[in-house]
Amino acid sequence: MSSRKKTIRIVTAILAAYAAVLVLLLVSESKAEGSSIHSIGDAIWYSIITLTTVGYGDISPVTPAGKALGVILALCSLGVFTALIGILISFISGQAGPRMKLRSAKDRKWYVINEENEQSEALAESALHDDPDSMIIFRHSAEKRMNGRNIVRLDCSPKELIDIKGDMQGIKYFCMGDDLWDNYCQAEDAAGLGIETYCLTDFGADEISGNLHTFSKKEIISRCYWKEHPIRKDEKTVVLIGSGSIAAELLERGLITNVFEPGRYICYHVFGDSSVFRKSHREAVRTLCGGDPEDDTLFLHKECWEYHPEIIRSADRIIICEDTDRSDLATYKELRRMFPTAAEIHVRLNNDTEKICGFGSSKSIFTMKSFTRDDINKLAVTLHDIYSEGSECPVGWDDLSDHKKWSNIAAADHMIVKVRYLLDDDSITELTEENCRKAYGVFRDADAEKRDVFREMEHRRWVRFHLMYNWTYSPERNDLMRRHPLMIPYSELSEEDKEKDAYAWEILAEVADRSVV
Repeated sequence: MSSRKKTIRIVTAILAAYAAVLVLLLVSESKAEGSSIHSIGDAIWYSIITLTTVGYGDISPVTPAGKALGVILALCSLGVFTALIGILISFISGQAGPRMKLRSAKDRKWYVINEENEQSEALAESALHDDPDSMIIFRHSAEKRMNGRNIVRLDCSPKELIDIKGDMQGIKYFCMGDDLWDNYCQAEDAAGLGIETYCLTDFGADEISGNLHTFSKKEIISRCYWKEHPIRKDEKTVVLIGSGSIAAELLERGLITNVFEPGRYICYHVFGDSSVFRKSHREAVRTLCGGDPEDDTLFLHKECWEYHPEIIRSADRIIICEDTDRSDLATYKELRRMFPTAAEIHVRLNNDTEKICGFGSSKSIFTMKSFTRDDINKLAVTLHDIYSEGSECPVGWDDLSDHKKWSNIAAADHMIVKVRYLLDDDSITELTEENCRKAYGVFRDADAEKRDVFREMEHRRWVRFHLMYNWTYSPERNDLMRRHPLMIPYSELSEEDKEKDAYAWEILAEVADRSVV
């Protein structure tokens, strides 16, 4: 039951009891000899002067029952009024006030957040930074972390919010509580009303479907990390220290995204419990752990990283991603104190710390752009639309299988890698219309030999993505069994199939023309 309904019930109960006392007082006094209470108005007047302890004496009960009721009113005295006034003030500040405030802000954007906590506070600050006139509405606030004229706390349903605003336009709903399943249930309810809804959860994460968008914290951290900390050309060896879902997601997205031109390969050393990764990505582990000199290599170590000082010494980048800030900082301090290395060290921390290159803090990952993932959403859908144009049987985005949606999302993630390569600039962290056009110009002017390098790079990326989802080679394609005839080295492709890989680069011009970046 909502606090509003509870308040209404309490007020109703008090008023009902008060009305009953008045009726009993009138019934017992109206016909008594010498009584001065002959109407409901007299009863109300007597009750008020008694409850307020004024006691003019012009009206008073004469019957035993009337006097008993008078004693009850006298004992209640200011307590009842104090309670009623308190409830009234609470109702105005907790319900009526916020509702009036929202009604006066119908023309603004509303960002509705189901719970007020550290991560939702970071998102709200990002929203206000991007749009200072927007309204932040917290439905549940165990602790008040933010204040200001744009902050409203109102415990009401999404349907009631639509009623207050008049329609659902300009409302975005965010489910960011600690209970991930509850987030998902609330998100489905809000999305069912037609509200643009974003949900932090592990259920159905990494989906773009209709007006319901689901994300996991690990997915946001990994996407932001590889986007903001791209692997430079001089980096050959990457060490990942950590267990758990975030470390696994970092590795998975890194292997899918960091696919470069032929001859540029990355060696990954992973220290931590990799049993879940091994089981989930059997084909990728089998392929990358095989030591192919013409592909990235992956070493999943069972021993602790401290037993391999030679790997730490030779690393170009070390990523520390344990389960807690305490363990991450302890690992970082031990690494710095006891192990010589020139590697750049990145540490996953919930809160930023000076003098440490951290990533994954609430303020850095829960921004409006990274959480809503609008740029990747639009780019992935646009890529699908472009690929579908001219098709005899075009399929809408919402009708795609999950695998094909993920494939388009992975292609969208890799687009920035292509732009960095074409422009020879590893510092690029954002796709823009300008750098897409420049990159396409480089691709367009490239000779046949260089274009062959581009095509092979795209084919390697495509194969890597499918390996991560356990696709294997077969002469005949079978999507249910995850088999595909193109799961072969680039050199074995037909010229027609090679040319298909060139389209992933040509599409840069379309992306710029459609202004989706």
